[in-house]
Amino acid sequence: MAPEAKAEKKAPVRLLYDTWADDEKRIPAGTLLDVPVSAAKELIAAGKAERADPLPGDDA
Repeated sequence: MAPEAKAEKKAPVRLLYDTWADDEKRIPAGTLLDVPVSAAKELIAAGKAERADPLPGDDA
């Protein structure tokens, strides 16, 4: 019996530009999304999103 693959941790991001989901639906800029950490890093590095999680000590 193979162990289950661990689900990738998710991180919240705020889109800075409109983007399109895999199903071709438009996601407007300003939308908050929980995406896998790897996708969040790619979006942030490309300048298409910003982190949307609170800083330590912030009440959000």
